[in-house]
Amino acid sequence: MAEGIALCAAFILIFVFIVVGNLLTVALFAVDRRLRKRSLLLVINMAFADLMLGVLSLPIYIYTVGSRFQLWKGASPMSLPIFYTIVDIFFSQASLISAAFVSGERFYAIY
Repeated sequence: MAEGIALCAAFILIFVFIVVGNLLTVALFAVDRRLRKRSLLLVINMAFADLMLGVLSLPIYIYTVGSRFQLWKGASPMSLPIFYTIVDIFFSQASLISAAFVSGERFYAIY
């Protein structure tokens, strides 16, 4: 039980950092006109994908981990694992592809 509480608390802390950091990145891009460059569009794309991953996927994962340690009672809907899988795979791949394009663009800029 204590292990489950510690694990869920750590994931909630990670959730807060992910959401706050990526929201600040997207908000700064929206407010500051000097940051609206083509080279930063890929970074904003990755920040948005990470934000969606943190907002949609991580709370469901925290609920799942808590259920394994029996921290809360109640049955989860049958569509929850399907939704989690689709969202997690989609936004994880979007973030990875964005990171690959950012590194390729940076390589091209340096070369």
